[in-house]
Amino acid sequence: MADGSRQSRLAAAKKKLKEYQQKNSPGATAGTKKKRKTKEGSRPETPTNDDQQPPENIQNILKVLVSDLNRSNGVAIPSLDKRKIHEAEDHKNALDENRSISSTESLRQLSEQLNGLVSQSTSYVNGESAVSSTNIKEMETRYQELAVALDSSNLTNKQLVTKIEELKQQNQEAMNQLEKEKKEFEQKFSKEQAALREQLQVHIQTIGILVSEKSELQTALGHTQQAARQKSGEVENLAARLHSSRQRVSELERTLSSISMQQKQSEKHNKELVKERDNLKMELYKQSKSSEEIKQQNSELSEKVHSLVSVNSAMKLDMEDLHKKLEMAELMLQQFSNQAGSLDANQQLQMALEEKVGLETQVAQLSESLQQLQAERDQYVEKLKEERSVWQQRVQQLSEQVHTMAEEKEKYMAQIRELEANITELVNKSAVKPMDIEPSPPAGPTAAELSLQEEIQRLQQEKEELHGQFQAQVRDNEQLSHLNREQEERLLELEKAVQRYNEESVDRQQILEDMQSDKATISRALSQNRELKEQLAELQNGFVKLTNENMEITSALQSEQHVKKELAKRLGQLQENLGDLKETLELKTQEARGLQEQRDQYYGHLQQYTVAYQQLAAEKEELHKQYLLQTQLMDRLQHEEVQGKVTVEMHLKELQQTKENLEAVAKENKELQAQISQLAADLDGRVLHRLEGDGVESEAMTEEIQKSSFVIPEKFESHEEMVAFLTSAMSQVEKEREDMRQQLAAQKQQCRSLLQQIATLRQEQQHNVTLAGGSTMDTVPVEVHEALKTAMEKLQSRFTDLMREKADLKERLEELEHRCIQLSGETDTIGTFRQHQHKLKLAQCVIYLGNRRTPTAFGAGALQLPRSFGLLLLPN
Repeated sequence: MADGSRQSRLAAAKKKLKEYQQKNSPGATAGTKKKRKTKEGSRPETPTNDDQQPPENIQNILKVLVSDLNRSNGVAIPSLDKRKIHEAEDHKNALDENRSISSTESLRQLSEQLNGLVSQSTSYVNGESAVSSTNIKEMETRYQELAVALDSSNLTNKQLVTKIEELKQQNQEAMNQLEKEKKEFEQKFSKEQAALREQLQVHIQTIGILVSEKSELQTALGHTQQAARQKSGEVENLAARLHSSRQRVSELERTLSSISMQQKQSEKHNKELVKERDNLKMELYKQSKSSEEIKQQNSELSEKVHSLVSVNSAMKLDMEDLHKKLEMAELMLQQFSNQAGSLDANQQLQMALEEKVGLETQVAQLSESLQQLQAERDQYVEKLKEERSVWQQRVQQLSEQVHTMAEEKEKYMAQIRELEANITELVNKSAVKPMDIEPSPPAGPTAAELSLQEEIQRLQQEKEELHGQFQAQVRDNEQLSHLNREQEERLLELEKAVQRYNEESVDRQQILEDMQSDKATISRALSQNRELKEQLAELQNGFVKLTNENMEITSALQSEQHVKKELAKRLGQLQENLGDLKETLELKTQEARGLQEQRDQYYGHLQQYTVAYQQLAAEKEELHKQYLLQTQLMDRLQHEEVQGKVTVEMHLKELQQTKENLEAVAKENKELQAQISQLAADLDGRVLHRLEGDGVESEAMTEEIQKSSFVIPEKFESHEEMVAFLTSAMSQVEKEREDMRQQLAAQKQQCRSLLQQIATLRQEQQHNVTLAGGSTMDTVPVEVHEALKTAMEKLQSRFTDLMREKADLKERLEELEHRCIQLSGETDTIGTFRQHQHKLKLAQCVIYLGNRRTPTAFGAGALQLPRSFGLLLLPN
C-alpha cells in the first residue's frame, strides 16, 4: 500500500512539473533575450507576479516529496532512537550506531540535494539555467532506491529487536528456574538436618531412659530373688505339671514325626511333578519344531502349486498360439490346393498332437501331486487332533494334582496351627505361678529341689528344640508353598502354550482352506484343458475334411487338364504363383521363429529389469532414510549450538551442587562419629581413642571444596575468552575429581575403621555377657541391649547409604566430564563459525568505509551516497 501511494504521488508531481514546463516555455525565451540585453549593458527588469509563482510551486512539490519520504521512511528515525536506547541497556551499540549514522548522513545529503534542486529551480525560473527531464527521472529512480533501502533496514532492525527480546525472556526464565531449584534444594537440606537432629535427640532420650531403667531393674532383681527364695515350695506342684507336660510333648513329637513323613512324601510328589513338567516342556518343544517343519512343507507345496498354475497359464498361451497357427493353416489351405501345402499342414498337426500329449502328461502329474497333498493334509489334521486330546488330558491331570496339593497344604496348615496352640498352652501353664501359697523359706535347697531345677532346665531345652523344629517346619511349609506357586505359574504357562497351539490349529485350518481353494482352481484349469482338447479335435476333423476336399479338387483339375489346354496354361501360372507363395510361407515361418526367440529374449530382459528395479527401489528407500537422518542430525547440531552456553552453565551449577552435597556428607560423617563416641562412652564408661575422630579430614574437604568453587561470568566479550574459561573450568573439574577420589578413599577407610570398631564393641559385649555367667547383678538388661543393637544397625545402614551416595556422586562427576568434553567440541565448532562470521562482517565494513571515502557524483551538486547502498540495490 505504501509503494502504491508513493508511486501515485510521484506521478502527480511529474504531471505538475510537466504543466509548469509547458506554461513557462515562452518565458524561457524571454529570459534568454534579457540575458543578451544584460551583456550589452542593459539591466533586466523586475519580474512580474507570473514569474514569481513557479519557484513557490517547485518548493511545494519538493516539500511534498520530502513529506512522502518522511511518511514512508521517516518512521525509521524515531525507531532508530528507540533502538539506541534499547541497545544501550544491553551494552551492544556499535553496529546500530553505525547504521543510525549512515541513515542520518543519507537524510542530511538528501536535504542538501533538495536545497540544491530548489536553488536550481529558482535559477531556472529566473532564466539562469534549464533543468533537463533526465535529471528528474534519475532523481525519481534514486528516490525509489533510497526508499527500498530504508524499508529493508527498518525490517532488519525490527527483526534484531525481536530477537534481543526473545533472548532476554529466555535468560529471565533460566534465572527463575535456577532460583527455584536453589530454594527447593535449601528446603530439602533444612528438612534433612531437622530430621537428623530429631533422631539425635531421640537417641539421647532413649539412652537416659535406659540408664534409669537399669537402676530400676537392679532393684527389681533383688526383689525377685527374695520372692524366688520364698516360693521354692511351689516347685513340688510344678513337678506334677511337668510330668503331664512331658507326656504332652511326647505326643507332639509323634505328631511332628508324622507331619515330617507327610512332608517328605509331598516333596517326592513335587519332584515327580517337576519331572513330568520337564518332559511336557520337551514334548512341547518337539511338537513346535514339527509344526514349524509342517509349515515349511505347506509353504513349499503352495509355491509348487503357484508354479504349476503359472505353467498351466503358459500352456494355455501356447494352446492359443497353436489355435492361431491352425487358423492360418486353414486360410493357406483355402488359398492353395497343392499337396505340398497339405504336407506342411500334416507336420503342424503332428506338432500339435505332440504338444497335446505333453500337456496331458503335465495335467496327470498335477493331479497326482494334488492327491498327495490332500493325503498329507488329512494325516496332519489327524495328528493334530490326537495331540490336542493328549494335551487336554494332561492339563486335566495337572489341575487335579494341583487341587490335591492345595488341600494337603490346607490340612498341614491346620495341623501346624493346632500344634502352635498346644505349645502356647504348655508355655502358659509352665509360666503360671500361684501366688496364694506362700510357704516358709527353707534353710537351704534340698536334693528334690535341685533335681526339679535340673528337670526344669531340661524341659526348657526341650521346649527350645521343639520351637526350633517348629520354625524349621514353618520354613519347609513356606518352601512348599513357594514350590506350589511355581507349579501354578508353570501350569499357567502350559495353558498359554495350549492356547497358542489352538491358535496355530486355526492357522492350519486356514491353510487347509487355501489348499481347497487351490484345488478348485486346479480343477478349473483341468476343465479348461479338456475344452482345449475338444477344440483341437474339432480342428483336426476340419483339417481332414479340408485335405479330402483338396484331393477331390486336384482330381477334378487333372481330368480337366486333359480336356482343356487353356486351363493347363492357367494351372501352370497358378503353380508358379504357388511356388512364390511357398517361398513367402517359408520366410514367414522363419520370421515367426525369430519372433519367438525375440519374445524369449525380451522375457529374460524383463526379468532382469524387474530385479534391477527392485534393487533401485531398495536403494532409493535407503537413500531417503539417510537423507532423513542427515536432516535430523543437522537440526540436532543447530539446537546443540544454540544451547551450548546454557548447558555449560547448567553443568557448572551441577558441579557446585555436588560439592554442596559432599559438604553435607562430611557434616553427617562428623555427626555419626560423635554419636558412635557417645554410645561407646555410655556402654563401657571409657573413652575409645579410635572413635575420637575430630573431623579434621572433613573440615579440610569442605575447605577444599569452598576454595575450588569458581564464578561463571554472565557474558563473554569474545569467543577466545569463552574457550579459555572452558579450558580452565575443565582443568579445575579434573583436579576436583582427583581430590574427590582421594576424599572418597579416605572416607572409605574411615568407614572400614568404624565398622571394625563396631565389631570389636560387639565382641567385648559378648565377652562381658559370657564372663557374667550366672550372676545377674552385673549383666546389661535385654531392652538396653536391643536398643543399642538397633542404634548400631541404624548407624550401619547410614554408613551404607553414605557410601552409595558417594558412588552416585562419582558417577555424576564422570557424566559431567563427558558432557564437558562434548561441549568443548561443540564450542570449537561454534568458535570457527563465529570467526567466519566476524571475518565476513569486517570485510563488509572495510568495503563500506572504502566506498564512503570515494562517493559518486550525481550531476552538479547531486546526491552523494555510500556505495554500499548501491551494492545492496544491485540485485533489484
